Amino acid sequence: MDHVVIVGGVAAGMSAASKIRRMNRDVKISVYEKGDFISYGACGLPYYVSGVTPSYEQLIIRTKDQFKEQGIDVFLKHEVIRLFPSDNTILVRDMTNEDYEIVSFDKLLIATGSRPVAPPFMNQDLTNVFTLKDIPDGSRIREAALQDEIKEVTIVGAGYIGLELVEAMLHLNKKVRIIENQVQILPMFDKELAELLETDLKKLRVEIIKNESVIELQHHFGKVTGVKTDKGTYSAQMVIVNVGVRPNTEFLNNTDIKLCKKGAIIVNEFQETSIPNIFSAGDCTASYHLVLAKLTYLPLGTVANKHGRVAGENMAGGSKKFPGVLGTSVVKINDLTLAKTGISEKEAIENELDYKTVFVETKSHASYYPDPKPIYIKLVYESDTLRLLGAQMLGEEGVAKRIDVLATAIYNRMSTEEIGFLDLSYAPPFASVWDAVQIAANAAK
Repeated sequence: MDHVVIVGGVAAGMSAASKIRRMNRDVKISVYEKGDFISYGACGLPYYVSGVTPSYEQLIIRTKDQFKEQGIDVFLKHEVIRLFPSDNTILVRDMTNEDYEIVSFDKLLIATGSRPVAPPFMNQDLTNVFTLKDIPDGSRIREAALQDEIKEVTIVGAGYIGLELVEAMLHLNKKVRIIENQVQILPMFDKELAELLETDLKKLRVEIIKNESVIELQHHFGKVTGVKTDKGTYSAQMVIVNVGVRPNTEFLNNTDIKLCKKGAIIVNEFQETSIPNIFSAGDCTASYHLVLAKLTYLPLGTVANKHGRVAGENMAGGSKKFPGVLGTSVVKINDLTLAKTGISEKEAIENELDYKTVFVETKSHASYYPDPKPIYIKLVYESDTLRLLGAQMLGEEGVAKRIDVLATAIYNRMSTEEIGFLDLSYAPPFASVWDAVQIAANAAK
């Protein structure tokens, strides 16, 4: 009987395991997961921290026992520390009793995910300093934030997770400070959208510190007391650091598996690595970007699940191709929704593309129907062909699904002229006769 081994048991790993089992009832499937949990919605962690999702159990999609019923063996708290491709074996450490075992495989999937970047200032083991990546992290942050003496929270890093945690801490009635080392919050967006969000956060009395780099966490008797940057010092009762993630691929250093500069695994369109019968999926894996036409690193839950499904089908004998990514994403921050697909203007400049942009303010629905909300849209498109390259959007209503229209348009290489004449739904409570995405597209010249 063939033995398929999967290293990592969250989104990509368990998606692959399920696909393999659906296609092949006889193959032996073993999953080794370093953590305490498998198959859970990591993107829901900020909502568990805030209490909007009351229990972490609600984040768990399927349990170890449920996978066992499918004939998928899951080994929790088992770390794969070496891969020996020439022998088709891995070295596994049982973290509970420190036993080591050599495990043979016929096909291997690497789905080890990523971990938060630990900046140099986090070299001390201080009380009330956290990162957020998994369920235990979420439990620790929530427990600390619920302490009565914690009145203010400092969040280092103003990306998606950092800003979702801003919302979580505001929900818990904390005073919140953000420290971001770039010139704007949400660096993956262009400044027009970031400035609109910043204005809204300031109305909620969120303190925003930009263009400052943290150099030290001050402490007293092992407890964090302040955050020192290259320009100032701020008191701190609790600090959450989320400044990016790094692929968990160090255990591959002794192999010939090819990695990109950021350490993510390079795969072909079948999710296969540079070594036959070894596949990779999820946050440890690079993806082909459909606009930039090159490999990129986009650690998103949606991408991980698709990676896993494609890898699983191919490990079971299929020939499924993963088409590529656009980085489509959406984030809720209090009453605002921000979304992005394709590339920003900053990315267009960095990649020396011939582009134009348009930025419009329109309404979520017909102006004569009560309470229309403003929607701000920025499009990036090719100068000569008008092909849409990227879109960003901000508003209180109707943003999340409209960005999907534009993602579909980019995927299908549509021009702004073609988008302007899409046959989209219309009724006064939901849209104008020309929808917001069409108003933006028609403004492109």
